[in-house]
Amino acid sequence: MSMGFHRVMLSLGWLALSGCAASGAGVVGTTKVSFEDTTRHRPLVTRLWYPADPKTKTKPTTLDWIFVARGVPGAPMAAQPEKLPLVLLSHGTGGSTSSLVWIAEYLAAHGYLVAAVEHFGNAYGNNTPEGAIAQWRRPVDLSRALDALLADSRFASRIDANRVGAAGMSSGGYTVIALAGGTYHPERMGAGCQDNPTRRGCRPDARAILESLPDRDAASLSYKDPRFRAVFALAPALGPGFAAEDLREVTIPVGIVASAQDEWVPLADNAGHYAELIPGARLTVLPKGGHFTFLAVCNDQGRERAKDICVDIDPTVDRPAVHEQVEKLVLQFFDTHLK
Repeated sequence: MSMGFHRVMLSLGWLALSGCAASGAGVVGTTKVSFEDTTRHRPLVTRLWYPADPKTKTKPTTLDWIFVARGVPGAPMAAQPEKLPLVLLSHGTGGSTSSLVWIAEYLAAHGYLVAAVEHFGNAYGNNTPEGAIAQWRRPVDLSRALDALLADSRFASRIDANRVGAAGMSSGGYTVIALAGGTYHPERMGAGCQDNPTRRGCRPDARAILESLPDRDAASLSYKDPRFRAVFALAPALGPGFAAEDLREVTIPVGIVASAQDEWVPLADNAGHYAELIPGARLTVLPKGGHFTFLAVCNDQGRERAKDICVDIDPTVDRPAVHEQVEKLVLQFFDTHLK
């Protein structure tokens, strides 16, 4: 790989040197709102997390019936500071606004407003073949959600519009790279699948679906949004859909973390590929853990009924411990570039 990016190997031993994950953390509140992208006739269900009044009592909760959470629904927002940096979150294909609750709560506990946007047609309970192929609709979702938040009297006065970032996992990783200026080319992705049709994520009907989409010509447009000052991608997907020239317009800071064992989006073709082609991108590689290690920790019901996403492919992986490491990386990244 070229020297255009920084690469770090992160081991579990790093945790012992990094201090307590909750150091300096505050109480987190959460709420769910619905916006509408009237131009595209597309709903934008959005879950928010924020620093809550420190007097708020907390207790463990569950989101989407499987993800362990601690944010307090409807808790009053902390009075200070008046303006907060904002990070928008993008879930992976078939995911939900709760998928990255662990990152959302950690950032909110350290002074951020966080907003996770549901990608209609490519989300849990609403995942269509068309939505899975039309990935370019996703970055517009985050831009429109940002528009809505900045226009909403409930939130606008608390958002520092000069300190906005985004983070996403899997397809959400692609989403934030697109917001940074990357332009996706599905024909490049298709060529890779022709060479290796059994590769996970390749669909034999992908070309037919693509050609049937009314907005297929929008696939390779630029969705760069200059309001986003830094982006962080976790196990980003769709790497084969980008060549060097497709990432030249990415000039903001980009952080990337991925697992060396990722079974869905192999490191070399995705996170490593992005990091090599994006100047200055910082890649951190976890030696263990699969693709879904980056999802929230599941309860017992989830580990029993949703093993594919709740039980890691490597039984020696401690998902909460991995999250503690990655939380610190994400917080340090946004503190550096937004604060």
